Amino acid sequence: MPFFTTPDGIKLNYQIAGKGKPLLFLHGWAMCSRVWKYQVDCLADHYQVICPDLPGHGASGCPSGACDFASLTRDITRFIEGLGLNRVTIIGWSIGASIAILLAASHRLPVDSLVLVDGTPSFMTRDGFPHGLSAASLRRMLKLADSDFGRALREFYGLLFSEEEQALPSGDEIRDLLTDEQYLPRRDAARSLLASLAREDLRENLGSINIPSLLMHGDQDTICPPGASAYMKERLEGAEMITFPGAGHAPFLTRADFFNRTLAEFLCAL
Repeated sequence: MPFFTTPDGIKLNYQIAGKGKPLLFLHGWAMCSRVWKYQVDCLADHYQVICPDLPGHGASGCPSGACDFASLTRDITRFIEGLGLNRVTIIGWSIGASIAILLAASHRLPVDSLVLVDGTPSFMTRDGFPHGLSAASLRRMLKLADSDFGRALREFYGLLFSEEEQALPSGDEIRDLLTDEQYLPRRDAARSLLASLAREDLRENLGSINIPSLLMHGDQDTICPPGASAYMKERLEGAEMITFPGAGHAPFLTRADFFNRTLAEFLCAL
């Protein structure tokens, strides 16, 4: 797979397939671009599908300073500009959805549509926003990441699936896409990004986004409760919302056919 080098010298690994309107897929915390396999396989016949590894994840390099929402947004901005992407649709999952919100709200880039998958404007509960994790939960995860990073990852991976999804026939392949040890994130980058979850509140950014938006969310998601997407739908002009019954935090994997059909219908209507 090719690499893109940022002005700061960070090498971003990415996969690119197909031709046509560009679709930029941004993965979540402690993952890599491999998670989008079912979307690449489905959409590359009609679109240009681009899936980078976020800095500090997969085969991408790691920034020397803090790895947080601001640094990821800066590096992905440079990536989009460097590849000369135009009229791009950004599909972001979890933390990738947060970066997508910041990219669209900046109005610096030619982003014409937005797809937020199990996203949230705030991973932590706040006044007026009950759809996040408690401060105590985030503190515990940070403490565990410091003391036993492997266990922290295992606990996180265990939260990705609903009880119904635990028994899916495709479960082994899906778990391999999510947790193959050779693609684990750098500990310092993952820990720094985890710490940023407690600080970031993107609610004020939502009102400045006025492009077609699709929100997709598993209705059994315990990492980012579906109320977060319902909250964003009310604040993103003309946004659509689709829920996946029985799905946890990764419906693009566990409900891939339904997810891909829904995404394709949204893209065709642009």
